[in-house]
Amino acid sequence: MKPSLRSLLFASLFFLVACQPYPPMSIHWEMGKNDVEPGVCELYYTITNHSTKPITNEGWTLYFNYMSLHPIYTEGDQLLQTELQASYHSITPTADFQPLMPDSSRTFRLLFKGCAIRETSRPEGFFLVKTPSVPLRRGKLRKEKPISIPCTYAPFTRPEQMKRGIVTWEKTPYAEGSYVYDYVQHILDAPKSEKVQPLLPQPKKLVYTEGVCEVAKATLLVRTDANMVAEGYTMIITPEQITIEASDEAGVFYAKQTLKQWGEQVPCGTVTDYPDLHHRGIMLDVVRNYYPVDSIFRILDVMAYHKLNVLHFHLTDDEAWRLEIPGLPQLTEMASRRGYTTDETDCLLPMYCGGWDPDAPTTANGYITREKYIELLQYAGERHIRVIPEIDMPGHMRAAKKAMGQMLTDSIFDARVYKSAQNYTDNVIDVTKPYAVEFIDHVVTEIVKMHNEAGYPLTQFNIGGDEVPKGALTHEEHQAFINQVLSILNRHNLQPIGWEEITHFCAPESKAVCYSWLNSNTKPLDMAEAGYPVVLANANRLYFDFAYCNHHEEKGLNWGGYTDEYRSFDWEPLIHPNIVGMNAQLWSEVIRSFAQVEWQLYPKIYGLAERAWNNRSALTLGDYNDLVYNVFVPQLATRNHHFHIQQPGVITEKNMLLINKVMEAGEILYCIDESGWMTYVEPVAIPDGVKIVKAKVQYLGKESNTTWLWLDEQHEAKDCTEAQYAETTF
Repeated sequence: MKPSLRSLLFASLFFLVACQPYPPMSIHWEMGKNDVEPGVCELYYTITNHSTKPITNEGWTLYFNYMSLHPIYTEGDQLLQTELQASYHSITPTADFQPLMPDSSRTFRLLFKGCAIRETSRPEGFFLVKTPSVPLRRGKLRKEKPISIPCTYAPFTRPEQMKRGIVTWEKTPYAEGSYVYDYVQHILDAPKSEKVQPLLPQPKKLVYTEGVCEVAKATLLVRTDANMVAEGYTMIITPEQITIEASDEAGVFYAKQTLKQWGEQVPCGTVTDYPDLHHRGIMLDVVRNYYPVDSIFRILDVMAYHKLNVLHFHLTDDEAWRLEIPGLPQLTEMASRRGYTTDETDCLLPMYCGGWDPDAPTTANGYITREKYIELLQYAGERHIRVIPEIDMPGHMRAAKKAMGQMLTDSIFDARVYKSAQNYTDNVIDVTKPYAVEFIDHVVTEIVKMHNEAGYPLTQFNIGGDEVPKGALTHEEHQAFINQVLSILNRHNLQPIGWEEITHFCAPESKAVCYSWLNSNTKPLDMAEAGYPVVLANANRLYFDFAYCNHHEEKGLNWGGYTDEYRSFDWEPLIHPNIVGMNAQLWSEVIRSFAQVEWQLYPKIYGLAERAWNNRSALTLGDYNDLVYNVFVPQLATRNHHFHIQQPGVITEKNMLLINKVMEAGEILYCIDESGWMTYVEPVAIPDGVKIVKAKVQYLGKESNTTWLWLDEQHEAKDCTEAQYAETTF
């Protein structure tokens, strides 16, 4: 009798499950304290043995990823941590390791240079590799398959985990209750203008007449006038007719976006509008962590809705190569995958969070096919968004080097000692090899072909040019390479673009567009005065991968500060004839899903949209906040986007608890000690003996981070100093 399909499926499933190696151990991580020594933090790992045999000091290595922290080994430690390459680490037992018996656990205290201050300070992607111990025929050793090791994380609950010590470089105050309350109140107290329209960006000029227009019933007339400002438009609205006069198709498109934002009914009058900057962009990094093209379409829709017109696409870096290049299949077959490897012949080393499996559907793995890239170009082009590809060179090229092998390097070049900003020691190609230029020529040529086939020819090409580590190249080698790259771009009629470091190798006569990314007003002004076209990309305003604030639940980096939805709006950008654009950056080191991509972008994107269109916006901070939280964030919710919401502030005043929030709607919940969450309506009397108050906002199906406030015996905010931290034990 033949087995049934159901029984076959069950047997197959049983076989697959049975063949999965059961994790012989698990890990629990807990933050100890920062600045146990100057610039040193302590972390605790608890290892539990789930196997039937003791875990000894032989035969195993744990691999994992850790960002920004560097291990310190002290004599007598039972575990040795090694920083293998950038964020890739290992743990091996030392001779002092005592056997860990079955069903038992042991906690190890480990020290790191740096600070563990939020969720992105946690280790990720643990996997175990057992040392081969059983020889096969001809002296070969059995290759052990890695085993994923589960790791749990203790939440931050103590003030010394959240607040910073006095030694660390972190100077921004921790976002506890009273700090956030003052910040929120500053926004709520900001003046507001009259007749602010529900539009972002706001039109340059709006003159009202009597009446309203039902858009669906009105006649639409469109004509173009080449003498108008590029991308600009004039719109005359009467009860029966809407007339759009624009400089070009982009101007017509933006006029229609204004109507779309207004909705079904619009006020009658005349709108005169045009952008101050013609490069209004967002850089998406799909290299460090990958998210598919189809998800990027959703970002393009939001960009177009708010008149952003450049997608700067970061496609290659040290950690991966994400774009298919005909004729060079190894770039994506090998360098778009990360996992356990001893020689990097089949995949790259694990970085960030991917684990050991190069074929797993994680953010570590994936690439954009030629066909999908062309589809993206067409989708963007239909929305008047230019796609500018970036192939970063000659640094940040570790993925290309590993994929191409000795064609981009040699043993003499690799003997040079250097370390990149991300702690790589081998990420610069050998620019003295003729093939290095041939390689770039081939890549540029194929990308130009894709843009031509899509129907949106490429006019600019980003060569990166940043963070080439000292000691990797001589100035003469570097200059000769860039000169040849510029010749390639010139042959294709492409204007070069790069980060501000390219001014060391590209003269103003090259017309190279420079992204000014460091936190300085002097550098972009100097570049503009020298004749370079400059795009403002200030890290402390426009790096959207930065955490929203200095709070332990926030995701994101903070090496250059913090960027929330107000930082991208609440400033006066430099104005100069050679400042041609503004660009926000979303690097993906901290990205773990597309939901987090949206969480980092929204609502920060609104400040970019307003300032890139209107350098000197007429909106006040109060106007802007109302538009963000009472108009456009609700629209994101309606369209099922993910987004971040500002947490509430908490203070005590005359023995009463006061909580504030930036949005009109939504609900505030608060918790006194561990009494459970309650709805906040009005100031609340504080019971005796309360030590901790927490608060959060629920709005449009989302929940903010939880704000903490520690209280002393007088119910005043407690100042947890370093001396007080010392009394707290693990």
